[in-house]
Amino acid sequence: MYANLVKAPRGRHRRTYPDDFKTQVVAACLQPGVSMVAVALANGLNANLLRRWVKEVRGGGMPAPTAGSKDAPAGPTPPTLVPVTVALPE
Repeated sequence: MYANLVKAPRGRHRRTYPDDFKTQVVAACLQPGVSMVAVALANGLNANLLRRWVKEVRGGGMPAPTAGSKDAPAGPTPPTLVPVTVALPE
């Protein structure tokens, strides 16, 4: 009777990401002092998916980004400590 009002549920579609995007995101995660969660949120990814990609790179399942390649961001140099002399007030 009301068959035309019932809509069939739409199937879920799995998202796919290009390999160069994966290597760039994984390279960003492998930088010292960078949070995987922050990288995932900045790129609209689930943190667990990003952790899986990093695990695949470390396990050899995905090509690792090299430091000299265009896929690996150069990133800032780590901070260095500078000696400072402070005079005490009298």
